[in-house]
Amino acid sequence: MDKFKNHLFLNIRLLKIAWREEKKLVFFYFFTSFLGVVFLFLVYYLYRMMIDQVFLGLTLGQNQIIFLIIISYLFSEYISRFVYYTVNSYYLEYVLRSKFQNILTRQFCQKLADLDFANLENGEVRNLIAKVENTYAWRLHDNLRLINYIIYNISALILSFLIALKFNLFYFLALGLFSIPFYYLRAKYGNAYWSIYSSHAKDTNFLWYLRYIFTHFQTLAEIKIYQLKDYFLQKMKKVQNNLIEEYKQPIKKYTIYSIFSSAIIPIVIYFALSNFVLEIFLKRFSIGDFTFFLNTLFTFSGQISNILLNIGSIYENDLFVDDYFKLIDLNNKINFNSQSISLKKTFLTIEFRNVSFSYPESKKVVLKNINLKINKGENIALVGHNGAGKTTLIKLLLRFYDPTEGEILIDGINLKKINLNDWYQQIGILFQDFAKYYLTLKENVKIGNINKENKDLIIDSLNKSSADDLLKLPKKLDQVLGRWFEEGQEISIGQWQKVAIARALYRNSPILILDEPTSNIDPEAEEKIFENLINVYKNKTLIFISHRFSTVRKADKIFVIDNGEIVESGTHNKLLKNNKLYANFFKIQKKGYE
Repeated sequence: MDKFKNHLFLNIRLLKIAWREEKKLVFFYFFTSFLGVVFLFLVYYLYRMMIDQVFLGLTLGQNQIIFLIIISYLFSEYISRFVYYTVNSYYLEYVLRSKFQNILTRQFCQKLADLDFANLENGEVRNLIAKVENTYAWRLHDNLRLINYIIYNISALILSFLIALKFNLFYFLALGLFSIPFYYLRAKYGNAYWSIYSSHAKDTNFLWYLRYIFTHFQTLAEIKIYQLKDYFLQKMKKVQNNLIEEYKQPIKKYTIYSIFSSAIIPIVIYFALSNFVLEIFLKRFSIGDFTFFLNTLFTFSGQISNILLNIGSIYENDLFVDDYFKLIDLNNKINFNSQSISLKKTFLTIEFRNVSFSYPESKKVVLKNINLKINKGENIALVGHNGAGKTTLIKLLLRFYDPTEGEILIDGINLKKINLNDWYQQIGILFQDFAKYYLTLKENVKIGNINKENKDLIIDSLNKSSADDLLKLPKKLDQVLGRWFEEGQEISIGQWQKVAIARALYRNSPILILDEPTSNIDPEAEEKIFENLINVYKNKTLIFISHRFSTVRKADKIFVIDNGEIVESGTHNKLLKNNKLYANFFKIQKKGYE
């Protein structure tokens, strides 16, 4: 009963989504399904009348209304097919499917955008996202289609049952009884695909990852150069074969069992028809009644089978629907204060006070007792080995995660109490793995502040990031970047990074955070970009992570992080005099240029 309630609840949620967005469309979709059944049985009845009228005409010569009945029969046949097959199963089905898939896609994308990084970087959640991404567009709508079929099935069964009262109800009940094994088998084995899919979520996620690396240039280039095609294809084949082999076993059982259970139905129909023929010979029913009974009996038999199969298919789909709603209902691990505090832009100081951090479900301490203060207008650099904790510190500042211990204060206010959207409005960001938008050059920059469009500022931002050479592209600011679309123009990775810097500059926020901002840019352009950044942010806050000491030395203050701890801090000259880790880094890099 609990399982039934859960399946019912899932499909009610689906119907609510469709009904909320497209009330009229959903109503006519289901109503025309019911009308299709009504017209179908009208066709059966007119066919009965036509047969009886033909026999009556042959015996008594009375054929006055035969042609009227034929015309009515043909018209009803046409209307029945038009309403159900053309209007319902073609037009309304297509329109509703398209709109419903669009609704689900928007809802799916919105959920991903709202999830915090504590969820997005969780392996279990990533598996769930991968499963949903590859099934929601067709599995969820398929349930609406199946519900429509069930409405048709139920309507046909009700009308069949009412007609059966005139003939022999026993055979209809017997057909219903012997059709039950279909439902049992479908319920037992119908979830086979999902079971394999779910129990091997890691395998299926790995399969989708392998497909991903064949469709993205960065990985595909190495596949070609290093001749990895056969290596990855063999991995793909192995996972695919394992999934298929385990999927085949329950399907084989279902096929074997259904052969025996389905053999009972023709036997019941045989006795029903034999008995009815005797009734005709006894003149209790006419030949027309026989056709009416025959059509109704086969319709009843077919709809019993169909409704059970459709219910089984819904049961199977519901396991994917459940995944979708699990994702939609997923709560963020970062708690947001409903009575959060808004920030003032006039003054922004940042302070890490006794901050320690470990990633969820990990015992490793990534940051240990971090204490640092950044005042407005300061130019701060973070340096250290890869994996020292620099990027994690930025993630905490962006509140992708909350500290395990300690607190982060913004103007003396705990970051947890601050309105997160308001906090993000104060920040411009350039990640090490920066985004590349296959949009126009203008849009790529404008995204930094989507509510503002100023052509002169866009061009100025491109100039300051040394990306002004892109203005020479065929369509200038309106040039689509990248090769995703036909009209797109591919640019180098260094140019992409310059565009990302321009985007951060265009935001013109009080705080700018840069993680390896010039890793793909030549030294000459790097020097120019950092001079511009320092000038633009001389009265604002600039925080950057870099391994290039030509840029790090320009910082007002440098924090050296090692094994999650701040081991040194000060200006470039002071740290050189300390002759510790920073000085060692500098000497090694300097030696490389000598």
